[in-house]
Amino acid sequence: MKKLSTVQSVCPKCGKPIKAYYVEEKGEAHFISECPEHGLIETLAAERVKDFTRWTEKKVINIPMKEAMTEGKEGECPLHCGLCDKHLQTACCVILDITQRCNQHCPCCFADAGKTMEGDPSKEEIERWYDRLIELGEERPFNIQLSGGEPTVRDDLPELIRMGREKGFSYIQINTNGRRLALEEGYAQKLKEAGASVIFMQFDGTKDDIYMELRGEALFEVKKLAIENCRKAGLPVTLVPTLVKHLNMDNIGNMIRFMFRYIGVVKGIHFQPVSFIGRHDYDETRRKEERVTMFAVMHEIVKQTNGLFRYEDFCPISTGHPLCCFSGSYLLLKDGSVKSLLGSSEKQSGVSCCGDQDPLSIIKKDRDFVLNNWIAEEPEKEKSSCCCSGEKKENEIPDFDQMIAYMRRNTFTLSGMAFQDETNLDAERLKRCRVQVYSPDERLVPFCAYQWHRR
Repeated sequence: MKKLSTVQSVCPKCGKPIKAYYVEEKGEAHFISECPEHGLIETLAAERVKDFTRWTEKKVINIPMKEAMTEGKEGECPLHCGLCDKHLQTACCVILDITQRCNQHCPCCFADAGKTMEGDPSKEEIERWYDRLIELGEERPFNIQLSGGEPTVRDDLPELIRMGREKGFSYIQINTNGRRLALEEGYAQKLKEAGASVIFMQFDGTKDDIYMELRGEALFEVKKLAIENCRKAGLPVTLVPTLVKHLNMDNIGNMIRFMFRYIGVVKGIHFQPVSFIGRHDYDETRRKEERVTMFAVMHEIVKQTNGLFRYEDFCPISTGHPLCCFSGSYLLLKDGSVKSLLGSSEKQSGVSCCGDQDPLSIIKKDRDFVLNNWIAEEPEKEKSSCCCSGEKKENEIPDFDQMIAYMRRNTFTLSGMAFQDETNLDAERLKRCRVQVYSPDERLVPFCAYQWHRR
């Protein structure tokens, strides 16, 4: 066993801060923590240690937040999270939980939605949240995700979106299971007109047995109907699968092919390896059987698409921690092949910064990345937007408008985020977290720390 690095973690049983280590063992990378009282916990970090070491060597740019909200104490992260003066990275996306209610009861739910039926925060409270976040933002306002619970159970959701846009937030995504989008005629159009930027939709695969296991009901037809209604409205969709080993890892290739069929409206897949939080709580046997690493996801993308994608085309983000996520941007070509849209400098240093060293410019590019990539074509242009459609002769060069329409229709992203739970909580990752929750007591808390705090 070879030690790769030392970090700080917490004991999953008592919650006390303890030392942890990334180690090499039999060609794999593992995360090991040991509590004097409760013993050793070992979790797989990467199936191939060479992937782990190369990925963690990537350049990281730290851009501290504008204002600390609490004072951190050395050696006690994340006990005082919210955000403390030890935090190293400003947020890209801020999550607002606008309800704890839900119209599903999924066996696997990170938020444990529906556990409490406490009243939703009022519009006045949410307006105050928006105003405070405008104060805290740099260069341009944070990206906002309206979440919960299930945000579409609030009938005033269009009003909340419109309010956010009027306050100056240029990107507001809706984190949803898609049920209301599927079943209510015209609802997608209402969200589009209110200013919703993208639908971040729960989508666990292309087979109903996957949904029966993770969501407790057959939902594939509901997902397709939700996507079709978003297509009619010109409202872009990003598919968000929760990946569980032996359940839907072998469905990754089919998910990508499904996206290609809906490429005008589905602008990406954002894979989320299962995390043991909420209703999918920590259990040692299940954790070992179900754990998925983001490295395994990237290799399965390559394998299940017969090399259509290359592992080398995926990058960590340049701001944040390299073990948190991966991303790749692509153009789907008319022969069914794909072209990576990341340049060599981005592949070396991560997505979105392109070697720019001005912090405010970096922040803007960081927040603009998904805004510029997850854009749907206008519905009325669907049949004519492809530059190779119609009666054009072979080798005829399309005009500029046709080329822009083709790019808009056929660009997409593949990305993933490896959320932490209490068995692999790494304080260094928390200090560089870019996805933060605005808590009910009006603090910004790294997403993974927030889930740990409310367990």
